[in-house]
Amino acid sequence: MDQPKYFSSLLGFLLKREYEKDEDCKSLETLKEMVFSEQNDITLEVIEFTYNKCFEIIQKASYSDMQISTFENIVKDSDFTSIQQECLNKFWKVNKKKIHEIIYKTTRFNNSLQKISWRIDVKTKSKEISEINEPVSIVELKLKNNNTNINNKNDLIRFEMDKNQLEETLQQINSIQKHLQSKSL
Repeated sequence: MDQPKYFSSLLGFLLKREYEKDEDCKSLETLKEMVFSEQNDITLEVIEFTYNKCFEIIQKASYSDMQISTFENIVKDSDFTSIQQECLNKFWKVNKKKIHEIIYKTTRFNNSLQKISWRIDVKTKSKEISEINEPVSIVELKLKNNNTNINNKNDLIRFEMDKNQLEETLQQINSIQKHLQSKSL
């Protein structure tokens, strides 16, 4: 399995089977039939061993969103051949983002913000005061339900904020932003 063509095909099969959940890639016997049918010296046991070794390293890299340089160092320290190392590194460079997105989508269970819109209205009167002329912001949040088990209903939240409420909200959002930036360094 030292030919790049065959090893890259094994990695492509791994991507389709483990991450894309392709129904045509259910078993390693399918991989043997599709890719290694001409290779009599490669047994199903060899394919399974190599597949599991590749899956283990890719799974570790994907769940930690490993940088390419770190991945290359881990692969270099493994017992893969130099040709296999090149194929693995190329595979990770090409598919890192795709695998990360697949894992991200499958592990999210909360709603996410899909769209935010706003407008400014002028409040002219209320029950208590006959004339106000106070600007207020009308905010609309459209949430997307990420849980595929529940019907794909999007929620719409609409609310009103005066100048003080908006200022407090912005301070909270700035605080969230600072915390996120400090964690991502």
